[in-house]
Amino acid sequence: MPNLPSDPDNITDLAAFRAQAAYRIAADDHDASVQSVPTDLSWGDRGTKPLPLHPVTAGPTQFRLRVDLVGTTSPLWRKLVVPAHLTLDVLHDVLQVAFGFTNSHLHRFALTHDPLGREFEGILTPFDVTEGDIGILESEVRVDQLLTAPGDTLLYTYDFGDDWEHLLTLESVEPQADASTAARCVAGARQGPAEDVGGVNGWEEVLALVADGPGHGYPEQWETVRFLGLTGFVDEIDLDSINRGLDRLAGSTAALDWLRAQPVGPKGPSALALLVAGQSPGAQQVLAGYLAAADVSLPIDLGEAEAATAVIRTFLGLVGDGIRFTEAGYLPPRAVRTIMTTMDPGHRWRGPANREVQTYPVLQLRETVTLLGLTRKFKGELRLSARGRKLQDDPVALLKYLAASLPAERTAAGSEIALLLLLIVAAGETENLHHVMEQIDQLSSMIGWSYGGGGQYGNLYALQDAFDTREVLGWAELGQLLPPVGSDSSGLDTARARMLARAALMTWA
Repeated sequence: MPNLPSDPDNITDLAAFRAQAAYRIAADDHDASVQSVPTDLSWGDRGTKPLPLHPVTAGPTQFRLRVDLVGTTSPLWRKLVVPAHLTLDVLHDVLQVAFGFTNSHLHRFALTHDPLGREFEGILTPFDVTEGDIGILESEVRVDQLLTAPGDTLLYTYDFGDDWEHLLTLESVEPQADASTAARCVAGARQGPAEDVGGVNGWEEVLALVADGPGHGYPEQWETVRFLGLTGFVDEIDLDSINRGLDRLAGSTAALDWLRAQPVGPKGPSALALLVAGQSPGAQQVLAGYLAAADVSLPIDLGEAEAATAVIRTFLGLVGDGIRFTEAGYLPPRAVRTIMTTMDPGHRWRGPANREVQTYPVLQLRETVTLLGLTRKFKGELRLSARGRKLQDDPVALLKYLAASLPAERTAAGSEIALLLLLIVAAGETENLHHVMEQIDQLSSMIGWSYGGGGQYGNLYALQDAFDTREVLGWAELGQLLPPVGSDSSGLDTARARMLARAALMTWA
């Protein structure tokens, strides 16, 4: 017989059922470390007892926490070392980084022996406060006020649609190793899940499909696999990547303070300052984390200026007193051959290199240098601008000019995508071009752009809008138009590219 609303004793409380199931799973994994599930989960009056908080720890102390994503078939977990004084709002940020989430949904911490807040007041997020809930803000509760002895546990739920439930277990209490307040991930298993896939069950189904390979499942399921970029997915944890993210998180506040303290130039605030100021606090924190990893507070070493500007200076020298365009508006074949012979010594370009329209490296170089204001089209000729003539033999001055001119893009989307690229390169997050594209995918979505293409957020190919800035950064290292054979990053993972990106973030007109 179906449940009838008129029969209170026959109503299934789904929230209570979910809580009980989560406890049973956790108890199986952690034996007696999880306290028994409360049996009184009725929807009566909300508990109003004060949250049972312990005295804070004395002296510098760190906690070693094991965090399990509840319900995963093959355990997906992280082992974190965090300062005992960390407040829960910061612990939330740490968990987001550790599991690869994007802070795009609501979350909540709860006592393991009172998961639904029936007995004690709740641990509230700012959103809960606006909803009129009663309790104490998570920003006012320290980890050591809830966890004190090995075996103590805490619940953390993220995204109340997918319900990613995490069980935090205190494994040990130790003296703090150093003065750093950054959390560390010291062990774990499996990559964090993609969001909006239907929770643990949905994620496990997607991974099972990937493991079975093409030919299994329905076409629409494989469309999801391709959309999420999971073709060839390897479900292994990347501790180094997680800890770089935790370092960015730890440095984000200081970097944001640095950016806000920068003087306003004659033309107004920097493009980066305007971009960051227009975002939500969470997005500001993420962007500032990349700024922190870029070490923008340190001076720029201009000792590499000559090498970093070699491609552009060489091109300015080849333009010389001017090159007459063909009637179709392109550089003549003789000029194209000279440029490619000079600037592609490794003969990476496989085409004939005698027509600019079919030799995109030359066409792109000309258009980008013109966009930067160093050359111009005048009376049917490509000529040096006054600025280009002045800077062609002054590498330091040219480097400073390039830094002040980036991003080179003039559209709103292009400028903001290029700023994201500068942040990524300056932070050193450029191990390969696909990794750069994945970060652009996430960050561009976070600041409000939607391309509706591939990638987890639909913006995998947004990097194309920052092509000019990407080329300038690549030229800074390569010293030639095309990357060498075997390059996975097009020169973006190099010291000179990072130096120019840092300079661009710190310099504006």
